[in-house]
Amino acid sequence: MKPSKKFLSLPIVSLSEGQHIGYVKSLVIDSQSKSLAALVIDPKGFFKDQRIIPYAKVVSVGDDAITIDKGAYVEKSASLPEILNLIKEKLSVIGTRVITQSGKTLGVVEEYYIDPETGKITQIEISGGKIEGLLNGKALLDADYITTIGQDVIVTEKGCENSLIAADKGINDAFKSILHSTSNLATGTTHAIGKYLKKDKPIGNKKSKDKAIADNDFTPNTLAEAENLENPNFEASNSPTSTPAALPGISEEEGSASQEIQEEYKESPSTKEPLG
Repeated sequence: MKPSKKFLSLPIVSLSEGQHIGYVKSLVIDSQSKSLAALVIDPKGFFKDQRIIPYAKVVSVGDDAITIDKGAYVEKSASLPEILNLIKEKLSVIGTRVITQSGKTLGVVEEYYIDPETGKITQIEISGGKIEGLLNGKALLDADYITTIGQDVIVTEKGCENSLIAADKGINDAFKSILHSTSNLATGTTHAIGKYLKKDKPIGNKKSKDKAIADNDFTPNTLAEAENLENPNFEASNSPTSTPAALPGISEEEGSASQEIQEEYKESPSTKEPLG
């Protein structure tokens, strides 16, 4: 099946003469047979006035050109009164509102598809409808459900909304898959960052060396803990029975003396200077 828009601007070539006739300007629709009746040639092409080609004279519709047997098949519109009447109707499928026989609006035709071999309209693409699940999407409807193609509306059979096919279902599924993958990646990254920050977080509420000195907390245990926290090779232990490492260069007796000095300092009623 070929979208109607793919016909437009295609060059037309006669096989017998090997001649470029012109370009497709527009399509003539026969509402009774729901098919293409003729191709209108662009007047800027080979002919100065408007010419048409009955679709029955088309040999093939390719991706790059439309072929006919002879250039003689290109005729003036006045020579084909039936097709001329269809041209005067100015019937346009695209942009026409679609309603069912029960009066339910399905949407507006955005595109229609044609069988290149027969010229028959096979499907119409509808958008902007109010059908549940298709509010923001597009849907395809087989032309067999169309009862009337008019100038203002296209009428379809009652209940045909149940036969609508979501035209962009595959795109939506792929988009959901991308969102799911992105969400999983973001979650994994968040967990990894959380573990990293937790790993580098200092254990407990131990004071830093500078903080201990500022608070005049000179106990060997406090200074040793601060010294160990600032040592990158130190691995802290959460064991309640673990003993803090002794401060290098300070014996137990010196540590006890320091603790006594601190206690005397705390008991002093007025002075803020350490006792000598």
